[in-house]
Amino acid sequence: MTALLTDNLPLLAGAPNGIKKLRELILELAVRGKLVSQDPNDEPASELLKRIAEKKAQLVAEGKIKKQKPMAAIAEDEKPYHLPDGWEWVRLPEVYYPVSVSGNRLMSSQISEEGAFPVVDQGKKFVAGYTDDESLLIRLPGPVVVFGDHTTERKYVDFDFVAGADGVKILRPVLLDEKFFWWHLVGLKLEGRGYARHFKVLNDAFFALPPKSEQSRIVAKVDDLMALCNRLEAQQIDAESAHAKLVQALLESLTQASEATNFAASWQLFAEHFHTLFTTEPSIDALKQTLLQLAVMGKLVPQDLNDESGSKLLNRLTQEKTRLVAEGKLKKQKPLVAISEAERPFKIPENWAWSRIGELALSTEYGLSEKTSDLQDGVPVLKMGDIQSGQVLLGEKMKVSKSTEGLPELYLEPEDLLYNRTNSAELVGKTGLFLGPSGEYTFASYLIRVRCPKGLFSPAYLNIAMNAPGFRETQISPHLKQQCGQANVNGTIMKNMIVSVPPMAEQLRIVAKVDELMTLCNQLRNRILKVRQLNEKLTNSLVEHALAEDRMQAPVAIDPQAARILLAAEVTHRLHAQRTFGQRKLQKVVYLAEHAARLASIQGSYLRNVAGPHDRHLMNQVEAGMQKHQWYERVERQTVGHAYRPLSQAGQHREAYNRTWSANEQANIEQVIELMRDWDTDRCEMTVTLYAAWNDFIIEGRPVTDDAIVDEVMHRWNDAKLRFGKEEWRAVLTEMKKHGLLTPIGFGKRTTGGTQTLPGLE
Repeated sequence: MTALLTDNLPLLAGAPNGIKKLRELILELAVRGKLVSQDPNDEPASELLKRIAEKKAQLVAEGKIKKQKPMAAIAEDEKPYHLPDGWEWVRLPEVYYPVSVSGNRLMSSQISEEGAFPVVDQGKKFVAGYTDDESLLIRLPGPVVVFGDHTTERKYVDFDFVAGADGVKILRPVLLDEKFFWWHLVGLKLEGRGYARHFKVLNDAFFALPPKSEQSRIVAKVDDLMALCNRLEAQQIDAESAHAKLVQALLESLTQASEATNFAASWQLFAEHFHTLFTTEPSIDALKQTLLQLAVMGKLVPQDLNDESGSKLLNRLTQEKTRLVAEGKLKKQKPLVAISEAERPFKIPENWAWSRIGELALSTEYGLSEKTSDLQDGVPVLKMGDIQSGQVLLGEKMKVSKSTEGLPELYLEPEDLLYNRTNSAELVGKTGLFLGPSGEYTFASYLIRVRCPKGLFSPAYLNIAMNAPGFRETQISPHLKQQCGQANVNGTIMKNMIVSVPPMAEQLRIVAKVDELMTLCNQLRNRILKVRQLNEKLTNSLVEHALAEDRMQAPVAIDPQAARILLAAEVTHRLHAQRTFGQRKLQKVVYLAEHAARLASIQGSYLRNVAGPHDRHLMNQVEAGMQKHQWYERVERQTVGHAYRPLSQAGQHREAYNRTWSANEQANIEQVIELMRDWDTDRCEMTVTLYAAWNDFIIEGRPVTDDAIVDEVMHRWNDAKLRFGKEEWRAVLTEMKKHGLLTPIGFGKRTTGGTQTLPGLE
């Protein structure tokens, strides 16, 4: 097994979360007896268990620990996997005792940065400071493992004395190698917070006990391999840092070049190293930002001396606004202060000009402050979260009445620009171009609508200018004001912000070029994701191979129907209290858990129906099974849809669930559940539909592109999917690519049906 790890270190380390997976695999192999060879001359663990029992009985007799209740023997079908000869399965409480402490939480005045004795706390760092006050000390009986009361963190502690041990749970192993005990507990899953939850997990946990001599050999090997992981991680960080600095330096050479000859030389260097440099998602994001900055500096497309100059364009714009004011179609605006030389952040071409946004805009208005609700016949209200990557996301939003004060004046028109005036500091000032239908959407008061005279100035160019990094640095960041935890840059300030103004013809060329280059950047990102996907697939294959010898014995074999019910019970147990959780969301979480964790025992057969991918037979099975076991039952909501109500045995599925899937499978299931926890039903449906279509492409060996996936779900699935617009589908797909878990590999069966209307969920 060691050879398998070392021979494939570059692949394992380079995969998504590769070093983290490598550490998990090392510990998994360690507690399965696969990391070092067994020695038949070692005293077997059964003899060690006898001596442990004798030692604990002695401690009880001496009054040092309390007598523990006898623990039930572990049945053969309970054992998670096969152990080597000489090992034994035991219940965790059989090999440790809790250290009794009576320390009190110390006041901050009693703790200093230096001192003879550490102060143990329940936070993530555990050592909160130091003290010299010996009256506060608790003596520790050798190395122990400390658990926090309000966290799931744990720490190996080898101090002789500690202070302030209130709020922690301390475990002392009996006659074991303390580091082996520690490494074994590192992989123990803890859920929730507090003593009660920790005690239950610890009392229910199984412990794979090797002979004492083998424990020491395992610890030495684990320590060596973890040190190797640390070195790999440090090398990876150094390499990533060096790469990021090189990318930054090259991109800065483009934006800082002042003369045409200097820019040409920098561009040549850039072109020569393009495919070497832009190999990571952060580097592509940096490239996108640089392209926006080059665009507004006049360095992205050539100037044409025959174009009408920017200054003349501004004169015509002023004349047009004067005419509209005279005709009563536009309110007269207060004149803005002339732009000084000191305000101009960079040099622009001779036929360009500078202007304040308020001079370019016909109007700038705040949105509605009316509270939204789930109306059937109302006006969708766009909010700050709908502005993403320079675009405005549409879809079924919360609505206001059509008779709301401010309408119809605050209806949006195509190419209106929305500016986010209030948000967290890093998000204030983001803008997006509205490209939806005329007169059907409005916007919230945290947004400002900027409407430009389209024939005289390009809203798409203004969107580029306001999303460029230099704009944020010079026009937004200096004005950020914190209010109630959020930052604000208001409309008055926004109107006084300055942007560069190219000739109108050049604006259009810039917008076209930016669109072209952003498409190229997205293609590069897709290639990177495909490589990461392949690496992850190979890494998972290596992990599976490393553990393959146990597959026939554990996890315990289980029929597909029981596996489905257990998975659904786990999902329902975790999410039933969520307002958004119902029948449709349960189906989607089960589907994604099956495919992301590659649960071959589920074997769902999913249809491309209205709310698909959907397996009605599977859902009927799991709901009937959960009710039969008295875990959960489906009930009607008072409003609309269904919910799941806990029954008398809710949560009792866990023992069988833990035996059904491996630790890696359970970890992936948990990731899916937590990822989808706060998603509404539409987000769940869109994500899983895109995942299923993408997965089908891989199964069929078809080329995978964003356009192809979106086209598949909109036109070859079910016509009900058309209730979401193309840009909404693309936005969700973009978000999916940020999570390795949401990148399919062609697992499972192809979805069936499609291109027709089928009955949906009740």
